[in-house]
Amino acid sequence: MFTQLTDLPPSILGFEARGKFTAEDYETVLMPAMDAAVKDGPVNLLFVMPDGFQGMELGAMRDDLSFGLKHFRDFRKFAFVTDNEAMAALTRNFSVLIPAETQVFSLAKREEAVTWLQA
Repeated sequence: MFTQLTDLPPSILGFEARGKFTAEDYETVLMPAMDAAVKDGPVNLLFVMPDGFQGMELGAMRDDLSFGLKHFRDFRKFAFVTDNEAMAALTRNFSVLIPAETQVFSLAKREEAVTWLQA
């Protein structure tokens, strides 16, 4: 499930993800918010994944790929905040393939991630 974060500076679009990602999460939360945010140009994205990630439904995987291709150049910076080492490593390994500056932060360093996005 995705929740849009509302306690961030206006220059940052943020989401928190818990449990299992569904196609509905992408279609009703992530995609509309991102489409609206990029109308004025690239954005800084904060993605927080606390403990308890349970994977993705097949439809969510399709939507994730579609989202990534559609918004490939719509990010200035991407901060991924998690203590899930597998997801952190995956993000680090694939960061060379995306044009945005990308950094991974632990959950304890969420505010540091926000500061980095604003710089």
